[in-house]
Amino acid sequence: MSRATWQWRDGSSVGHMQRVVADGVYTRTQTAYRAYIDHGRACQTCAVDSENCAEAGDLWGAYREAMVP
Repeated sequence: MSRATWQWRDGSSVGHMQRVVADGVYTRTQTAYRAYIDHGRACQTCAVDSENCAEAGDLWGAYREAMVP
């Protein structure tokens, strides 16, 4: 199912908001990736080596699963 959302678009002089239609896979993928990135910014283990962080591994797995339609 698709739905309309608003996204920021950079322009040559000024940016603007544009209404776009996002499908479910795209929305799930972006949400999962954002969770992974946000975790990495706050996690002390990920700051050194994200391969040693179980939560980062789980979030990355959720991101990979979200890409499957």
